[in-house]
Amino acid sequence: MSMGKIFKRGLIAIAPLALTLALVLWLFNTMEALFKPLMEAIVGPNYFKGLGILVSLVVIFLIGVVINNWVLQKISTAFESLLKRIPFVKTLYNSIGEMMSYFRSKDNRKEGKVVLVEINGMKLVGIITREDFLDTPKGLAEEGDIAVYLPMSYQIGGYTLILPKSCVTKIPMSMEEGMRFAVTAGVLTQSKK
Repeated sequence: MSMGKIFKRGLIAIAPLALTLALVLWLFNTMEALFKPLMEAIVGPNYFKGLGILVSLVVIFLIGVVINNWVLQKISTAFESLLKRIPFVKTLYNSIGEMMSYFRSKDNRKEGKVVLVEINGMKLVGIITREDFLDTPKGLAEEGDIAVYLPMSYQIGGYTLILPKSCVTKIPMSMEEGMRFAVTAGVLTQSKK
């Protein structure tokens, strides 16, 4: 076996671990750097490395508690309403919000939404996002059509196809498994239980 192949195998073996560690270290260093000046001002010489990380974890927890508070939900709703009035931000915010709520839905965790779409002999993994078009403009779809989202691998994005239900084949996968398969280019399939 050549030196290049051995090096390539070693790189493939260590890259996921190295990238994960680098990301975690970057996150911890960022959290530490963010809260270090404040904590040094508060505790003075008693400051120790890692206090910024602890404080940031507490702040994240408190933000979660605050968001669950009814009064602050009202403030959050008002802020969201403001965001929905800004032209470009409104479109982006609404699109991302609707997509996230769709994928969080309990109905979508069960099997039956993941399908194969065959186009010119190619099979694409997709997710059924709509099965009726009653609330859409006329001419967008016909009776029996469905909307299928085809996610692109390794990035946020994809295509939405409107096609007859007969053009798809259902796959026995949950939404999570289907998205994992599509987004990782088929590398990951079943979730580890």
